[in-house]
Amino acid sequence: MSNSNFDKNDVDKSGTHWFQYAAFCLTAFAIYYGWAFFNDANFHNFTVKTFKFWNCNGNNPFSYCKMRWDV
Repeated sequence: MSNSNFDKNDVDKSGTHWFQYAAFCLTAFAIYYGWAFFNDANFHNFTVKTFKFWNCNGNNPFSYCKMRWDV
């Protein structure tokens, strides 16, 4: 798979590095996520449940993680 839009230094014709595109997308996602987290109760609850589930480490059984999701 090759991409001819970038040169050997990963810069395109307009002088933009590919990482600048990635940073723009990440910033747009962060702005939307922040807005949704504080202004949409359903998204807020989903996010809290997701972080509780991810907080389970390898020492806890899956049933414990599922219990944290259900709470």
